[in-house]
Amino acid sequence: MYQLNVIKQTKLVKQLGGPPVFHDGFLRRVLIDGDTMVLDIRILASNNPLLTDDTMVALKLKGVTRTVIQAMDIGEHVMIIHDLDIRKEEDGLHMLLEANTGEVSEVWFASIELTSIG
Repeated sequence: MYQLNVIKQTKLVKQLGGPPVFHDGFLRRVLIDGDTMVLDIRILASNNPLLTDDTMVALKLKGVTRTVIQAMDIGEHVMIIHDLDIRKEEDGLHMLLEANTGEVSEVWFASIELTSIG
């Protein structure tokens, strides 16, 4: 299971009463602007007892210092999320994002926000 202790202080997690499950969710879009990366993700209600409907969220990674994104066959979604893992490391935060097809992308960053976008 992934570690998402880092997002427990975000607005959405406080609103929901706990962290959502990203497994089998859909990464819809990735926006990069300077040292900020925003991942628009559809979280499925079927995997989340805290949600009554599928929910679009923005996972905003600030202070991005490095990223490795593996190429994948893009269809309707950028990827179907198999696993999302965020860990605190000595020099900041590290996210591993694994697609259901096996590709793994990584991002190193300083801080995180998670908000609902629809």
